[in-house]
Amino acid sequence: MLCYASGNRDEDVFPTFDIDRTPNRQRAFGNGVHLCLGQHLARLEMRILFEELLPRIKGVSLDGEPRCSESFFVSGLKSLPIKFELA
Repeated sequence: MLCYASGNRDEDVFPTFDIDRTPNRQRAFGNGVHLCLGQHLARLEMRILFEELLPRIKGVSLDGEPRCSESFFVSGLKSLPIKFELA
């Protein structure tokens, strides 16, 4: 299990809580120098997907109830059933 909330609380690395600690070898997820290196490939893949998919479909509609994930940290759609009509 990846527990985001414990990222800066490893007692072996941070024995005590000190907001002014230096050096600050913190763990971060997705911001600043810690931004995901794979983001550029993921964006390219999504762009190519939509460039190829959109000209081939005529319409998209909901095909059931969307379900959301329930989380205190990362929330979003768990499922989004759709149907599409080919062009």
